[in-house]
Amino acid sequence: MKRIFAALLITGCLALALASGAPTASAANEPVTLVGGTMLPEGHVYWQACVKFKELLEKYYTGGPLTVELHHSSVLGTEKDSIEYMIQGTAVDFYIISPAWFATWNKVMPIIDAPFLFKSTAHWEKCIESGVLKPLDDDAIKTGVRFLGHGGGGVRSIISNKPAKSIADFPGIRMRVQGSPLHQRAFAATGLVATPMDYMEVYNAIKTGVLDALENEPAGLEGMKFYEVAPYYILTNHQITTRQLGFSEPRFQSLPKDLQEAILKAGREASAHHRKIEVADSERIIRELTEKHGLKPLAFDNTEMRRLASPVIEEFAKEIGALEIYRAIEAVN
Repeated sequence: MKRIFAALLITGCLALALASGAPTASAANEPVTLVGGTMLPEGHVYWQACVKFKELLEKYYTGGPLTVELHHSSVLGTEKDSIEYMIQGTAVDFYIISPAWFATWNKVMPIIDAPFLFKSTAHWEKCIESGVLKPLDDDAIKTGVRFLGHGGGGVRSIISNKPAKSIADFPGIRMRVQGSPLHQRAFAATGLVATPMDYMEVYNAIKTGVLDALENEPAGLEGMKFYEVAPYYILTNHQITTRQLGFSEPRFQSLPKDLQEAILKAGREASAHHRKIEVADSERIIRELTEKHGLKPLAFDNTEMRRLASPVIEEFAKEIGALEIYRAIEAVN
């Protein structure tokens, strides 16, 4: 309730300022305050990426007083809330977001979050660096959110309170999936009982027996302490996580040009930093959670899982108008 009230208060104040003709810090040398962050806890790799963005932005912008306010643990709302605020140009200026939640406003975007889309972390990096994802970036701007860069890099697997050695075990596992029809259909095709649910509700859902599992990368496993309620880490390696550092396009256009340039530069570098630290951190996290908290990693051959899911993903790409992007990604070696 406090978070909602705070967001509404900020939104109301900004709307009042616009209505009264008051300045909105768009002119050079005027004080500027930018508000952003992540819904995940302090210390999580997404939080580290936000801190890096703040540091770089304060380094590169010299045109006037700048304050960058960072918030974590959903203080500014969920990812979906933050996207809506950024599109409106109120309350939230930047946020690390999931493409799956962007589907509410842009039906093409979830393709980047498709399971089995990227063959490996190296393949994923090549796709980002080659510009294959630029059509998605352009679509996001039209929607109202500018992607400053693509972060992520964690390899997602299944965190479960039940073990699984093959897909024959899947029908008995009720697994949380992201709020995208693609995820629901792809994982259901492999036999899992795919259940959409808000990320922040999953821990208690597993603890109380509503769910058995979720799919996530090691950083999420550690940051949210899912190992406490779901000790098995079934190494399906089905997805390379991509998370965008999004910035409100209306807000971006209201800022002076030198600040815009600093935001773009800091965003690119912060996202590259995000990829580097998340990829490097994954193996360490699994090792430490195994040694200190009893995590039980389980080897898993995902060949059959991939075979069952791939036709669903290609068909989904056709339905949402992303077939060209899908094939371009497939073509990158």
